[in-house]
Amino acid sequence: MRIAILEDDPDQQALIAAALGDGTATLTPFTTAHDLFRAMQNTSFELLVLDWRLPEVDGFEVLETLRNAYQWPGAVLFITADDAEDNVVRALGAGADDFLHKPLRVPELRARIEALGRRLGHVDSVGTTLFECGPLQLDLTAGIIRLHGDIVELTDREYRLAALFLQNPGQLFTRAYLLERIWSVSGDLNTRTVDTHISGLRRKLKLDGQQNHRLKSVYQQGYRLELSQH
Repeated sequence: MRIAILEDDPDQQALIAAALGDGTATLTPFTTAHDLFRAMQNTSFELLVLDWRLPEVDGFEVLETLRNAYQWPGAVLFITADDAEDNVVRALGAGADDFLHKPLRVPELRARIEALGRRLGHVDSVGTTLFECGPLQLDLTAGIIRLHGDIVELTDREYRLAALFLQNPGQLFTRAYLLERIWSVSGDLNTRTVDTHISGLRRKLKLDGQQNHRLKSVYQQGYRLELSQH
């Protein structure tokens, strides 16, 4: 998992890096929002550990920019020394996935990161992890997807792509993000690869809306899985 850390305090950066530096993640620290935004032009981070108090802009502004201007679909763990409930609600409403209060406790930090990692498709040793989406069932441990109880034959990339959507229903993923996450190639490439695989998944997993679930194309942005509320 590729993790960015935006924290201007070197001691806090070192604490976070020590807590997560077990070799299972690639950590990239930043001290300013400008450096983070510049790096995001070329690097596809999956998770951001974001401090509320920053020298140029506050973490909330960074979060709004990521979600609205960059359409960044990764997970955000907010770190704050302020335990005011209004700030927590504001951050979650703007697109943060979780939050922690300072002073940070290493075991809790690790647990929160692992939980967010599982949501992003990074499986640890907890055991069988199942996701139910209507007639579809994703079994991360077995590495299979079932439709109405029957295993669907998928290629490796089709499975990884489907697993990402099934674990994150309603979340928009850009083509650039999918290219880097699933194919490990630059998101700047002009290719129909993603569109072709999405078309195949719609057919194999019946995500064309006939069963009230749809893998929807969002014009000039990307794709998201929409589930029926009925």
